[in-house]
Amino acid sequence: MPSGRAKVVVETQTTQLQAGAEDEVAPFFINLSALTSSQLSNLRSVGLVSEHGTAVRLLRAKHVAYLLTGLGSLSQGYVSLDSSRPWIAYWCLHSLDLLRSLPTLSGEPESPCGAPVPPDLPERVLATLSSFQNPGGGFGGGPGQISHCAPTYASCLSLLLLGPAHPSCYAAVNRGALYRWFLSMKTPQGGFRMHDDGEVDVRGTYTVVAIASLLNVLTPELRDGVAEWVARCQTYEGGFGGEPGNEAHGGYAFCAAAALRLLGRLGDADVGKLKGWIARRQLGFEGGFAGRANKLVDGCYTFWQGGAMAVVNMDEQGLPPTASGVTEQVLEVGGGDDGVDVSEVQEATPSAGNLTFDQGLLQRYTLLCGQHVDGGLRDKPSKMRDYYHSCYNLSGLSVSQHTLSEDGKPVVYGDPSNVVAPTHPCYNIRADRVEAALEYYKDAVSDHASLMKE
Repeated sequence: MPSGRAKVVVETQTTQLQAGAEDEVAPFFINLSALTSSQLSNLRSVGLVSEHGTAVRLLRAKHVAYLLTGLGSLSQGYVSLDSSRPWIAYWCLHSLDLLRSLPTLSGEPESPCGAPVPPDLPERVLATLSSFQNPGGGFGGGPGQISHCAPTYASCLSLLLLGPAHPSCYAAVNRGALYRWFLSMKTPQGGFRMHDDGEVDVRGTYTVVAIASLLNVLTPELRDGVAEWVARCQTYEGGFGGEPGNEAHGGYAFCAAAALRLLGRLGDADVGKLKGWIARRQLGFEGGFAGRANKLVDGCYTFWQGGAMAVVNMDEQGLPPTASGVTEQVLEVGGGDDGVDVSEVQEATPSAGNLTFDQGLLQRYTLLCGQHVDGGLRDKPSKMRDYYHSCYNLSGLSVSQHTLSEDGKPVVYGDPSNVVAPTHPCYNIRADRVEAALEYYKDAVSDHASLMKE
């Protein structure tokens, strides 16, 4: 039995499923340096190993090409995601931004790799998302659809990550109407509804707090009672459920931790129990995270759980609520075999990094099990690639490389060229995009009375 695999004493359906997951990923955990020349040649032919090395590589160009397909015409199979169009835009745009393939202030991508991004993409995104914004505030999932916290969050993040190069994206959001709509979603208990007459949970509450923070509309009236309500969603295990009394879940744990941190109130939760619950979700054999107790590894929790832990670790360092926890060192990353100089990064050894999980094992899972050889990332090797898992695998990869890194040197597993741009753990757009948005809106009207009239 390979090291790290579970030893089963009493067999149950849960242990059988876990054993199946371990059997599924085990063939991917190979010692590349021990392969024959013909085996290495095969891996080099698809780009997983560099021409002059034996370390796994991020399939940067292939991922860029795949992500661009999500920003064009989609097949009829995507009709079920009609109300998630802002999410598809966000998943693809943010992933491209982490891969440094979106235009910067100069109008050119930082590190062009693979298929070029269409020059009219920002204008098309702006036109599309603007058509989803409702006069009464907030964004729907498509034209004519009711405002909903989830597509509002995705729409605003998409516009803000394009804003530094295209300021019209900043101006497109109707802050006053959005603020008034946010207030209308607030309940007397302190949580927020996802939409009119919708469910109240920490997703809606986090999305409101995050966007209100970025747009400088997080007034005392909006904040009142929110932290207390979120804290009541923590369970006996230490994680957070969607609402008080629900089972702890990685997505909700992230939403709760990030919302509390942005409110400056993470201390309202039992942080020690939260850390323990997240740490136990990292699986010792696979290296990736599961979303709940006794569940299987899934690549999306690379961010939901890894990001939640990063949020907690940043708070422990006493960083201000909107701080990113990253010190970016500009690295020239291209599509060639030279990649990044090894002196610019830290090797992801078991002792590397300052986050309370194994950053190297997590990256190993993403690079060896999460990547599809034709581009895009996935839940696990038996699953199909998709834009959602591409986004959150890459986001978790970014968190585990950059957050609280020493001397601005990212912790990188495999080839040094695997480094991606640093994301902000609380908002999950690039840290420099967050700084630009906070700077843009800092002098905008931000008091309750003015926003009610704007």
